[in-house]
Amino acid sequence: MIEVIPSLPAGTFRELDQKIGMVRGLVSAFQIDITDGIFVPNVSWPMHPEDQEQFQRIVQGDETLPHWEDFDFELDMMVHNPENILSDWIQAGICRALIHIEAKHDFVACQDIAKDKIELGIALNVDTPVSRIDEYIEHISVVQLMGIAHLGTQGQPFDPRVLESIREVKKRYPNVIIEVDGAVNKETAPLLVSAGATRLAPGSFIFKSENPKEVIDYLESL
Repeated sequence: MIEVIPSLPAGTFRELDQKIGMVRGLVSAFQIDITDGIFVPNVSWPMHPEDQEQFQRIVQGDETLPHWEDFDFELDMMVHNPENILSDWIQAGICRALIHIEAKHDFVACQDIAKDKIELGIALNVDTPVSRIDEYIEHISVVQLMGIAHLGTQGQPFDPRVLESIREVKKRYPNVIIEVDGAVNKETAPLLVSAGATRLAPGSFIFKSENPKEVIDYLESL
């Protein structure tokens, strides 16, 4: 069965809480997207300066991520220098972090921080050669491929080049989990699964639907 992990770059904690609540009881994992306004244009919660006080309360355990007891949280780190904030997010309760290899990053430092605590994966833009995975493959559990050309905003058009990337990843690294984020919808999802994706991270397809359960059931059935 295809694993569905709803994905959201939330502008506020309230939005994150509301969207996670929409899929409570329907899935076991949720992807929190964070964007820094530098690696990608938009800034998400909790990357605004005014968000930091609340986020630190979550890090310290005085508050929690929304519905934390019902989800495994995956963090899509669309930021430069993810090693600078990864430890805080582990304390906040994530179970997996995805590092975008096009961003400035110290992957060895990320490994050291994550060791024996969480899983690490990498994410690739559609323009990035799949061969770049070679230097990371021994240290990751999942490769996330982006189904859109421009990161950070939901509802963008599908980039069909990702289908060839999926096929190439499956051929080169048959044991890695292939996840796709971006433009996952009723038309594209069967193509992604047919190419070899086993994990889908839809956003708008779920959250703009009048029946999120129906959407999730459809994706899981592919």
